[in-house]
Amino acid sequence: MAKLSVMACSLILVLSAAPSHAQGPGDVLQGIGRAMNGAPPPPPDYRWREHERERAYWHEQHRLDAEQGDLDARRRALHDERRYNEENGFYGR
Repeated sequence: MAKLSVMACSLILVLSAAPSHAQGPGDVLQGIGRAMNGAPPPPPDYRWREHERERAYWHEQHRLDAEQGDLDARRRALHDERRYNEENGFYGR
């Protein structure tokens, strides 16, 4: 049990020490190939702000859609309850 906990702690430490933004081996090899052929490196993603804005827009849109669905369900429930009460004579006519 102690071995297992030591192994788990060391694994967590190793994973937390590794950079999360590191390039994958494919990106590195592709960059080396470009450099060997004399090609300039690819430009950085200059549209990151646009991507972030679009991601935030869709996140908000999904939140609003879920909220609208909740409101529609509440409205339908109130409508059904009112119709039930009217049909069963709970309201004076």
